[in-house]
Amino acid sequence: MKKGKLRGFTLIEIIVVIAIIGALAAIIIPSIIGYTHQARAAVITGNARNVYNAAKMAVLESFEQKNINPGEIYIGDDSGTAHAVGGSDDLSVGKFMGDDFEGHYAFVISDGGNDVDYAVWSNNYAINQSDVRVYSANEIEADVTGRGIGSYPNS
Repeated sequence: MKKGKLRGFTLIEIIVVIAIIGALAAIIIPSIIGYTHQARAAVITGNARNVYNAAKMAVLESFEQKNINPGEIYIGDDSGTAHAVGGSDDLSVGKFMGDDFEGHYAFVISDGGNDVDYAVWSNNYAINQSDVRVYSANEIEADVTGRGIGSYPNS
């Protein structure tokens, strides 16, 4: 048998490889975090859009039969019923949002009383009246890991 000399990596070669991997990780990780924030913001906006469309359908369906005041704020959760803050009749929006819809939402009735101005959705916390406003895309993306709240349409 021939005995060959086994050759391994030198300490310098291993250190260089580790340094290159560390530099690549330092470049890639912040951009990956940015992409995950953008993806979460897109989910928040998409769910707010779902609430917006469902609320429009519920208002159109109920406009003639129910007392819906212009400018009224409706707040709801995954139960499917939105409760008016100022005394208008409750609206059933759950049937327009799908069976697996979850989260807390609110929407504002337009000045004419037969449409929806905008909708707000949150994945973490109940929405109160002071949260019902139009959020900018930057606000939504900055808060995705906190409250997780956004609106549609947004500014």
